[in-house]
Amino acid sequence: MNEPSTAGNSKRSFVNTRLTMSDPLRPLFSGTLAGVERLARKAAEAVTLATLVRQELPEPLRPHVIGAVRRDDDMVVLVDSAAWSARVRYAGPRLKERLAELGEPVSGKVRVRVSGAERKGKVNNDQ
Repeated sequence: MNEPSTAGNSKRSFVNTRLTMSDPLRPLFSGTLAGVERLARKAAEAVTLATLVRQELPEPLRPHVIGAVRRDDDMVVLVDSAAWSARVRYAGPRLKERLAELGEPVSGKVRVRVSGAERKGKVNNDQ
Protein backbone atom coordinates (compact mmCIF):
# COMPACT_ATOMS: atom_id res chain seq x y z
CA MET A 1 0.00 0.00 0.00
CA ASN A 2 1.27 3.48 -0.77
CA GLU A 3 2.24 5.75 2.08
CA PRO A 4 0.85 9.31 1.96
CA SER A 5 3.37 11.74 0.57
CA THR A 6 5.03 13.99 3.13
CA ALA A 7 6.65 16.25 0.55
CA GLY A 8 6.37 19.87 1.60
CA ASN A 9 5.29 18.99 5.13
CA SER A 10 7.51 19.92 7.99
CA LYS A 11 7.41 19.75 11.75
CA ARG A 12 7.20 23.52 12.13
CA SER A 13 4.42 25.20 14.02
CA PHE A 14 1.14 25.51 12.09
CA VAL A 15 0.95 29.26 12.73
CA ASN A 16 4.31 29.89 11.11
CA THR A 17 3.65 27.66 8.09
CA ARG A 18 2.07 28.89 4.88
CA LEU A 19 -0.31 26.30 3.51
CA THR A 20 -0.63 25.81 -0.21
CA MET A 21 -3.64 24.31 -1.93
CA SER A 22 -4.48 23.08 -5.35
CA ASP A 23 -6.16 25.43 -7.82
CA PRO A 24 -9.61 23.76 -7.66
CA LEU A 25 -9.80 24.40 -3.89
CA ARG A 26 -8.59 27.99 -4.02
CA PRO A 27 -12.01 29.63 -4.63
CA LEU A 28 -13.55 27.64 -1.78
CA PHE A 29 -11.01 28.88 0.77
CA SER A 30 -10.17 32.33 -0.59
CA GLY A 31 -10.21 34.88 2.21
CA THR A 32 -10.13 32.22 4.94
CA LEU A 33 -6.58 33.01 5.97
CA ALA A 34 -7.38 36.71 6.36
CA GLY A 35 -10.40 35.81 8.50
CA VAL A 36 -8.34 33.50 10.70
CA GLU A 37 -5.64 36.15 11.09
CA ARG A 38 -8.26 38.76 12.05
CA LEU A 39 -9.76 36.35 14.59
CA ALA A 40 -6.31 35.60 16.04
CA ARG A 41 -5.59 39.34 16.32
CA LYS A 42 -8.90 39.95 18.15
CA ALA A 43 -8.20 37.05 20.51
CA ALA A 44 -4.74 38.43 21.29
CA GLU A 45 -6.22 41.88 21.97
CA ALA A 46 -8.77 40.34 24.37
CA VAL A 47 -6.05 38.44 26.24
CA THR A 48 -3.93 41.60 26.50
CA LEU A 49 -6.89 43.65 27.76
CA ALA A 50 -7.86 40.99 30.31
CA THR A 51 -4.28 40.90 31.61
CA LEU A 52 -4.24 44.68 31.93
CA VAL A 53 -7.61 44.69 33.72
CA ARG A 54 -6.38 42.06 36.19
CA GLN A 55 -3.23 44.07 36.91
CA GLU A 56 -5.20 47.22 37.65
CA LEU A 57 -7.83 45.65 39.91
CA PRO A 58 -7.26 45.11 43.63
CA GLU A 59 -5.45 41.84 44.41
CA PRO A 60 -8.48 39.90 45.77
CA LEU A 61 -10.46 40.50 42.55
CA ARG A 62 -7.79 39.47 40.06
CA PRO A 63 -8.28 35.68 40.05
CA HIS A 64 -12.01 36.09 39.43
CA VAL A 65 -11.64 37.97 36.14
CA ILE A 66 -12.12 35.53 33.27
CA GLY A 67 -11.70 38.01 30.45
CA ALA A 68 -12.32 41.49 29.13
CA VAL A 69 -13.41 42.71 25.72
CA ARG A 70 -14.36 45.99 24.10
CA ARG A 71 -17.90 46.36 22.78
CA ASP A 72 -18.18 49.65 20.89
CA ASP A 73 -17.35 52.35 23.48
CA ASP A 74 -17.87 50.03 26.45
CA MET A 75 -15.61 47.48 28.07
CA VAL A 76 -17.12 44.21 29.28
CA VAL A 77 -15.34 42.45 32.13
CA LEU A 78 -16.23 38.77 32.58
CA VAL A 79 -16.08 37.36 36.11
CA ASP A 80 -16.60 33.88 37.49
CA SER A 81 -19.52 34.53 39.87
CA ALA A 82 -22.17 37.05 40.81
CA ALA A 83 -20.52 37.57 44.20
CA TRP A 84 -17.44 39.02 42.48
CA SER A 85 -19.47 40.88 39.90
CA ALA A 86 -20.55 43.57 42.37
CA ARG A 87 -17.03 44.04 43.68
CA VAL A 88 -15.57 44.45 40.20
CA ARG A 89 -18.39 46.83 39.28
CA TYR A 90 -17.58 49.02 42.31
CA ALA A 91 -13.92 49.02 41.25
CA GLY A 92 -15.02 50.16 37.77
CA PRO A 93 -14.49 53.93 38.13
CA ARG A 94 -10.92 53.46 39.36
CA LEU A 95 -10.27 50.82 36.70
CA LYS A 96 -11.54 53.16 33.98
CA GLU A 97 -9.29 55.94 35.31
CA ARG A 98 -6.20 53.68 35.44
CA LEU A 99 -6.79 52.33 31.93
CA ALA A 100 -6.98 55.89 30.59
CA GLU A 101 -3.67 56.69 32.29
CA LEU A 102 -2.15 53.62 30.63
CA GLY A 103 -3.34 54.60 27.16
CA GLU A 104 -6.34 52.22 27.01
CA PRO A 105 -9.23 54.66 27.59
CA VAL A 106 -12.81 53.44 27.91
CA SER A 107 -15.12 56.16 26.62
CA GLY A 108 -18.31 54.29 27.54
CA LYS A 109 -19.25 52.18 30.52
CA VAL A 110 -17.38 49.42 32.29
CA ARG A 111 -19.88 46.56 32.23
CA VAL A 112 -19.48 43.44 34.33
CA ARG A 113 -20.95 40.10 33.29
CA VAL A 114 -20.97 36.72 34.98
CA SER A 115 -19.64 33.96 32.77
CA GLY A 116 -19.41 30.22 33.22
CA ALA A 117 -21.26 27.52 35.16
CA GLU A 118 -22.23 29.86 37.99
CA ARG A 119 -24.44 31.87 35.68
CA LYS A 120 -28.07 30.91 36.19
CA GLY A 121 -29.77 33.94 34.69
CA LYS A 122 -28.77 37.07 32.87
CA VAL A 123 -26.70 39.31 35.10
CA ASN A 124 -26.45 42.92 33.99
CA ASN A 125 -24.30 45.05 36.26
CA ASP A 126 -23.55 48.30 34.49
CA GLN A 127 -21.57 51.14 35.88
